[in-house]
Amino acid sequence: MVALFVGEHGSYWAMVRRCAWPENSSWGTSDEAIRERYRVAIVADPQLTDWMSYHQSGLLLALVETYTDIYMKRSFHRMHASLRPDAVLFLGDLNDGGRNSRGEVFEKNRNRFFERVFETKSTAWNQRPLVIDPFAATEERQPDDSREEGEESARGIGHYHQLVDVPLDSAEREAMRNAGRSVRLYVAGNHDVGFGDTLIRSSMVRFKQVFGAVNYEIEVGNHSLVVLDTLSLSSDIQDIREESQQFLKHIDKERPTLPRILFTHVPLFRLDTTYCGDARETEQLILNRKGEQYQNMVNITLSREILRSIQPDMVFSGDDHDWCEIAHSLDGTLTPEVTLPTFSFAQGILQPGFVMLSLYNPDHKAKNVLPMVSTTSGLPISTEENAGSVANPSENTTFVYEECMLPNQMLIYLCYGVLLGCSLSWILMQRLRWMVRGRRHLAERSILVRWRNSSSSPPSGMDSAPQGSTTATAIPSQLQAQAQQDRCYDDYVGGSSDGYLSRQDAVFFDSAGGKHSKIVWPLLSSIYWKMAGWDLWNIVRYVIPFYIFLFVASII
Repeated sequence: MVALFVGEHGSYWAMVRRCAWPENSSWGTSDEAIRERYRVAIVADPQLTDWMSYHQSGLLLALVETYTDIYMKRSFHRMHASLRPDAVLFLGDLNDGGRNSRGEVFEKNRNRFFERVFETKSTAWNQRPLVIDPFAATEERQPDDSREEGEESARGIGHYHQLVDVPLDSAEREAMRNAGRSVRLYVAGNHDVGFGDTLIRSSMVRFKQVFGAVNYEIEVGNHSLVVLDTLSLSSDIQDIREESQQFLKHIDKERPTLPRILFTHVPLFRLDTTYCGDARETEQLILNRKGEQYQNMVNITLSREILRSIQPDMVFSGDDHDWCEIAHSLDGTLTPEVTLPTFSFAQGILQPGFVMLSLYNPDHKAKNVLPMVSTTSGLPISTEENAGSVANPSENTTFVYEECMLPNQMLIYLCYGVLLGCSLSWILMQRLRWMVRGRRHLAERSILVRWRNSSSSPPSGMDSAPQGSTTATAIPSQLQAQAQQDRCYDDYVGGSSDGYLSRQDAVFFDSAGGKHSKIVWPLLSSIYWKMAGWDLWNIVRYVIPFYIFLFVASII
C-alpha cells in the first residue's frame, strides 16, 4: 500500500514541489511587485492517446487510454493546485487522432480532454474559447457582441476577437487563483488539423469552434503573447494560408509596444546539427524532415519572415516531444527558442514536463535588451558554446522561464514489478525456510517417517488402518496428542478430523525411533507447492482486490 501511495500520488507531489516560479535578480521583491508577476504554465503535446496512437482496440485500448489519462490528470492537478498559474497555454496536438476523428469518437476525446484530464469545469476561468474566429463559428459569439465580421476591437483584429476579458489587475488575478482557476489558451497542432497542403479544412473549422482562433495576440502581464498558425502558413495553397498570412502582415505593420513572445506548434528552422542543450533526453536532434501530415520544422524562408515580421523576444514551440533550447541569429539579434517536452509519458520520452514562464514588466518596456551578435543576415543557429546564454538573455529581461519535470511513469511501473517479484520471492523463501527448519526438527526427533508404499507394515506400536482402507495409515492416539502440539502437524495432516492421511506417501509419527525412509527435499515436496499456492491464492483474494479498490478510488 505504501508503494502504491508513493507511486500514484507521492511522486507527483514530490516532483512538482521541486518546481518554483522563476525569478530574475533585477525584479522587485516587495509584496506588491510579487503580486504583479504574471505566470503562465506552458503544456505541449498532451496528445490524448486514442485508436490512432498504436492502432489498438477493445480492452487494450481502454487500458492505455485510462492510464495515460490518469498520469496527465494527476500531473495537471498537482501542477495547477501547487503552482496556481494565471494562465495555461497548450502548444498544440491536444488529441492524437484529432484531425481524423469524427462523430462520437471526437466527442468522446473532447470530453476526455476538457472534463477528465484537464478539469476545465473546475479550473478554467474561461469555459468557452477565449479568442474565437467569427468566420468559423459565428454562433459562438456572445449575444451582446454587435461587432461585424472583420471589425477590429480593442483586443482583436481581422479574423478573430476576444470574447472573455482576461483578469489583468493583480487583485483580480489573485481572486481568480484563490478560486483555483486559470485562463486557458490553445494552439493548433498537426495532430489536431493536419499540416501544409494536406491540412484538413473541416478539422480546422471544428478546432476553431471548440478551442478558439488559431491566430491571435493577447496582452497579459505587460507582454504581448502572439499565437501563430504555422501549419497553414506552411501551405503553398493560397486558400489555406490566407488567414495566417493576413495576420502575419498585420503584426508586421504594428510597431511593438510591449515585449512579444511567440507561440508556434512547429519549431522554427535550425540546422540538423544544432545542439539542443543538456536537458534533452534523447540523442536524436530535430531534423529537417517531413511526411504525411507533419514537418519537423518550419522552412528557412518562412522562419525568416516570421522573425522579421513579429520580432519576438522569445519563441516557444512543441511538436518534437523533447526539450531543445537554441537561439536564432537574424539581422544581428539573438532570439531564443525553447521546444517543450511532451506532457504525456506515452509519446516517446521517459520523463515528461512543462515550462513555467514568469512575466514582469512594470515599466512597460517595449523590448527586452537582448544580446547582439556579430553575424550576417541569415538564420545561423547558436552552437553549444553560446547556448548557455539563452535561458537568461539579459539581467534586465522582463521574462524568465524554467522547465519542471514530471514523474517517470515507466520507472514507477518497473518498481511495481520489482516489488511484486520481491514479495513473491519472499513468500516462497519463507515457506522454504519453514519447511527446512520443520523437517530438520522432526528428523532430529525421529518422528517424521515416509513409507515407500501403502502395503508395508507400520512400525511396532502403530495401529493398522481401518478395514477396507488400502492407502491410509492410522496414527496412534498417544502420538496424535503429541503431534498436535507441533505446528507442522496441521499442515501435514491438513486438519483431518479422523486422524488419517489420505495420500499414498503418508506421514507417520514414530516416537520409538524406528526405521524411516529418506526425507524428501522441500522443493520436491508437493506440500511445499500446495502451501505456496495457498499463499498466492490469498494474494489473489485479498491483495489484488485492494489494488483494484485503490485504482478505482484514484480515477473517481
